[in-house]
Order: sequence, then C-alpha cells, then structure tokens
Amino acid sequence: MESVAAACKSEGEAVSGEWDDYVTQRPGATISHLYGWRRVVSEAYGHETFYLTVRRRGKVSGILPLVQVKSRLFGNVLSSMPFQDYGGIVADDRESAGALLDQALQLKKKCGAHSLELRQRTAVLVEQGKSWKDKATLILDISAGPEGLWKSFSPKVRNQVRKAQKSGLHVQAGGSELLEEFYRPFAVNMRDLGSPVHHLKFFREIFAAFGDRARVMLVREGKDAIGGLIALFFRDTTVVPWASCYRRYFPKCPNNLLYWEAIQHACNRECRCFDFGRSSTDSGTYRFKLQWGAAPHQLQWRIFSDGDPGESRTLRLASAVWKQIPLSLANYLGPRIRKYITN
Repeated sequence: MESVAAACKSEGEAVSGEWDDYVTQRPGATISHLYGWRRVVSEAYGHETFYLTVRRRGKVSGILPLVQVKSRLFGNVLSSMPFQDYGGIVADDRESAGALLDQALQLKKKCGAHSLELRQRTAVLVEQGKSWKDKATLILDISAGPEGLWKSFSPKVRNQVRKAQKSGLHVQAGGSELLEEFYRPFAVNMRDLGSPVHHLKFFREIFAAFGDRARVMLVREGKDAIGGLIALFFRDTTVVPWASCYRRYFPKCPNNLLYWEAIQHACNRECRCFDFGRSSTDSGTYRFKLQWGAAPHQLQWRIFSDGDPGESRTLRLASAVWKQIPLSLANYLGPRIRKYITN
C-alpha cells in the first residue's frame, strides 16, 4: 500500500480533482471532505493544512483532510474538520483507514500538536480514541416532497409557520450578495450565546470555493433582514451549519418559516435528506430540530490527546464573560479569537 501526504501546494488542480472524485463516489463522505475547504481555512484564517491520501495500486483508497489550529491560548490541535460537524477518515476498508490514522498520529507528533480530532460521522472505520458523546446531528428524510412533509408535521409546527406568514414575514434566497445581511443578526446571536463570531471573510470564502453548492436564505420583515441561514448542498443532502434570528422577533416564529422555506428549497433541488446540523443533546436547539420529525444521529467524534489541555474549562469561562461585552467589541475581537476554536 502506497501512502501519500497530499500537502504540497505545487500539486494544484490535479490533486483537487482526484480528491473530489473520490469524495463524491464514497458513501461515507460528506461535504466537509471536499477539497474546497482547504482554500477556505487557508484564505480566511491562514491555517496550515495537510490533505492525506492512501493508495492501493496507484488508486486512492482513502483520504483524511487535516487542519492545524495553533494558538497560545487554546494550544496546538490537528482537526478534521475544524468549524464543521463532519470530517475524519473516509476509506475503502479498515486497512486503508488504519494507514491514514497512523499517518495522522505521526503528523501530530511531528507538528507538536497535543490533540488529533477526527469528526467521524460513524464509528465504522475508526473506533479508537476518546469519544465525545454529547453531540448529535438531526436529519430529516425529505423524500416525500413539500406536500407530504407538510402533512407529516405536527399541528404545532404548521401553526408556527402560519403565524410567521400572517405576521408578514417572508424569505429570500440568494448567494454571496446576501452575506452581509445574514451576518448582522448572526453576529448578535453569537455574542448572546457567549461565542466569538466567525469572520465575514470565512463565509465569503465558502461561497468562493463552492459556488452554487452554497446559498443564503434570509427571513425579512418588510425590507429588514431579521435572521437567516446558510445552506450547503452535497449529493442528495442539504446541510445547515449556521442559522440565527434576532431574539426580539421570536414571538413571530421567524425560525420556523426560515427552515420551512429551506426544506422546500432542498426538495426543489431534488435532495432527499435535510441535515439540521449538530446540537447538544436535549438542548433548546436540539428540541427545535426534533419537532420537525428529524432523527438524531450521535456523532462519533474521536480525540487522540496527550492530556487535557484545559480548553473546555477556558471556553466555559470565556463564554460567560463574552455574553457581557458590548457588541461592537465582540464583533471586533470575535473573529480574531474564533479562528483558533475548532468547534
């Protein structure tokens, strides 16, 4: 078995095409495995990337994208993939997966990283390492189409969507031209949750890398954007990693209308699965997603660590403080900190 670390910038588009061909064909791969994320994290945040492949008889039999996220505050981490729900090893078989894991652990040592994070969607190929057990993603089967789905929703969900419509709210779909309007309520919500916000450039790089695979949906009251989401499309699945609305509009149920329009949009793109993204089990967002009929799938994240770096304790303390700082300061400092937080 031939092992190759596809990390050389000179390899260019040939590697990109071969990589994405493999990702597109493998059932266990996700949009987080596409080569375009290499550009996103490099251009937006300047992180070093290592795109590992393993080959059998000259053909790719497994891949592992890795990003080194290094800072004095949070330490040195190799992550696959940071800022996303999914990542980790995709391979034809256990032998190929084992070879990639060995490569990654060697790279961890070489880079001086204290942790290796593999955000596996399932535990089929990687069962080693410490598991995070409190995160789940919720996925809705949308193969029935808009009409069938609407009938399947509970009266509560349908009434909340109707309430938003009767309140005069409406939804607009578009591309990167809507990002600034999406970002304003998103940044407010992140501050209120005690979490530093991503840089707007991070989202712009996503749209530059993935084009029509990425869409913004805004919920408006009149001309004003009061919330929005970003949807990503891969094969038969729509994924919504980022969504938020101004809290003061919650009585008008903007989130319900926003997600219903996003689900219909996904159906029109002939998707069969709608991935609401990850939530902590039994949290408010978890229960919101569950009410649509989405099925929870526990994420099989694996961590290989030299010890507890104290990151979780640092983040809990920082979160409590972050909620109290002025929004202008949060928006200034947030992107400078967020780039170093892999979650």
